Amino acid sequence: MTIGIRLAGKNNRISATVFSRSLSSFIELLQDVDSAVSGKSRGTVRWDLAALTKRSPAMVEFSGVPRIGGMDYSHAIQESVLDGLEQLTQKPEQPKFYSFSALQKVHRIAEQSKHLKWLTVFCDSHQTTINDRVSINVDYLVTTGSKSLGSVRGSLDAIIVHSGHEFRIWSLKWLRPITCRFDKAILPQVMAHLKQEVEVIGELHRNSKGEPVKMEVHQFIALEPAKTLPAITELRGILPDLYGGKSLGEYLSEMRDG
Repeated sequence: MTIGIRLAGKNNRISATVFSRSLSSFIELLQDVDSAVSGKSRGTVRWDLAALTKRSPAMVEFSGVPRIGGMDYSHAIQESVLDGLEQLTQKPEQPKFYSFSALQKVHRIAEQSKHLKWLTVFCDSHQTTINDRVSINVDYLVTTGSKSLGSVRGSLDAIIVHSGHEFRIWSLKWLRPITCRFDKAILPQVMAHLKQEVEVIGELHRNSKGEPVKMEVHQFIALEPAKTLPAITELRGILPDLYGGKSLGEYLSEMRDG
């Protein structure tokens, strides 16, 4: 299965700047959704060039190749990218595996599409056109809403340091990743608790529906993992001696005999 981007230039001409910006934002979107789908901070898929057409409409197509052993997430990533874009053509609602960072990537692609006749993202099963409606809906999500002091709990699933210091928390309450920006000084603490339950407190940005989309972290708290119940063999000495040193069978036999 492959995924790609097509760009049709006005008067059959495409600016090199528009092409490069659209392509780089598209690749970053794939990587961002990869992190959210797989829960791996550096992602799990390498995107190899599968096809390239230079004339307008230009086309760049990629095939996903797993970078590490284990599950191949490439199909799920591609479907999540297309489903999310399709959702953004219809309404200003944050897709499931789209973090605030991913929305910013879509916003950049939509801005570049204004310099083109049209721009589409496609995979084997369907395609979506990045149009003015996508731009309006994403702009609404990333610019409107409110911010206040708040907190978020969840699993610290990914850390990103190549474009600032961010990590993502997968919130069970909201069922989506929330981008958290933090100071470099707490990077060792953040890295030590990757894949663990944490709570962050800070300036929480919400969209127009009141759903959290990103946070400026002021305080980072590692939550204790849930304690497991002791094994039966470990209960000796914890529970009182209920049967006077006898086995349960001996105790019941004595009770029956009076």
